[in-house]
Amino acid sequence: MLAGLPPAATPAPKPVDQLDVPLLQFGPRDQWTVRDACEGTAVFGATGSGKTSGSGAAIAKSLLRAGCGGLVLCAKTDEVSLWKRYCQETNRSKSLIIFSPTEPWRFNFLSYELSRPGAGAGLTENLVRLFSSTLEVAERGRGGNNHDFWERTTKQLLRNCFELMIIARGRLMLQEIYDLLVSAPTTPEEVNDPAWQESSLCWRCVKEGEAKPKTDRQANDFALAVKYWLREFPALSSKTRSIIVTNLTSMLDLFLRGALRELFCTTTNIVPEVTHEGAILVLDLPVKEFAEVGQLAQMLMKFVWQRASERRDVRKHGRVAFLWADEAQFFVSPRDAEFQSTARSSRIATIYLSQNIGAYYAHIGQSETHSVMGNLQTKLFHANGDTLTNNWSSDLFSKSWQMRASASASTSDSPGRQTVSRNYGASDSLDSEVLPGEFTSLRKGGPEHGYCVEAIAFQGGRIWHATNKNHIKVGFSQR
Repeated sequence: MLAGLPPAATPAPKPVDQLDVPLLQFGPRDQWTVRDACEGTAVFGATGSGKTSGSGAAIAKSLLRAGCGGLVLCAKTDEVSLWKRYCQETNRSKSLIIFSPTEPWRFNFLSYELSRPGAGAGLTENLVRLFSSTLEVAERGRGGNNHDFWERTTKQLLRNCFELMIIARGRLMLQEIYDLLVSAPTTPEEVNDPAWQESSLCWRCVKEGEAKPKTDRQANDFALAVKYWLREFPALSSKTRSIIVTNLTSMLDLFLRGALRELFCTTTNIVPEVTHEGAILVLDLPVKEFAEVGQLAQMLMKFVWQRASERRDVRKHGRVAFLWADEAQFFVSPRDAEFQSTARSSRIATIYLSQNIGAYYAHIGQSETHSVMGNLQTKLFHANGDTLTNNWSSDLFSKSWQMRASASASTSDSPGRQTVSRNYGASDSLDSEVLPGEFTSLRKGGPEHGYCVEAIAFQGGRIWHATNKNHIKVGFSQR
């Protein structure tokens, strides 16, 4: 039975808010439901294995047929055309929104975070976390023994920058944040220099903030910010201060020019919550075209979207939404494990596709990868020749005692006579029921395989009816 076809029990397309609605049929009695999707899905397969055209297409179109909204992250340049086709085939073209420099949609993320509904809007720590999460992507691979120190000091810089700017001017603009950082005093003596005071935005914000009426909390926060900028910051060693500021301004600089400035620093006519109303928001900033710029922009939008999804009241707005990433290693974050731990209660289905487990290791490290993968309960394994992935995959499946036969033969020569001795035996061995070599022979679709793509499915805590085991071989039609 091919899982690419919708189950007969699926109702007509409408907003999905019930977790037990079936999406795909994995066997005669084995349905894959909205609940399963909301527990997270990881798809693995080598290039040409059919993971995108097989299980990927089946899952994507099942979510679209069910009326779900979603955020689609793009690594490849053909991702937009693929989702246009998916939406056309499922009668969801009117739900599709392409977010790109050539489209009219804009999202000023700082204005959004300051003015969005909710008690947490405008809180400095939320703004700091937003920036630091994006900066984390830019800093991948640097690490080092002092990583925690640089993370703390960068957050301290951001915190005091936002406090000063919000109280002084009642707004946050990326250009002004940048100008404040580069105009901050670099020595204690400069603080009292009239020439510096005349040219410094940092000093002007201090004076403007002093003149503004403030609540008791604002007065306390403002006093701490002023102390930081006029006493602590200029007292830092020049090397430490330079590293902290450069780490931040290098990221800000990307958003202050070209397409990213237009998309994220001008106005707002679209917000992530549109996906909760059924929109399919495709971020047409593919990494293969926009490189680091596209990756940072999509990670920022992903983080804002995840937080918006966690905040919503599913009792009032229960439509299921999905987060989709093919070549997901470009977009995965250690924070995904935390998000995924409550994704089902937020009615969010995370679908990550990648070639092998090593791609995740390279981007976020081994322990962080296992933490994220541990919270993606459905795993689909397509044809793969990667030994590391196949061994890791095999270890997920049930183990059973297997009878291993053995045989040996020996010969001995004596004058005029040759003797052959043969020995036979057997022993029990506890082995995985899916050996690593089985992943190398799965069908990859195309005309030679009848356009059928095979995958071995695993789901944590589930025994499949068709096999009475925790794994099942599934076929997906490419047609």
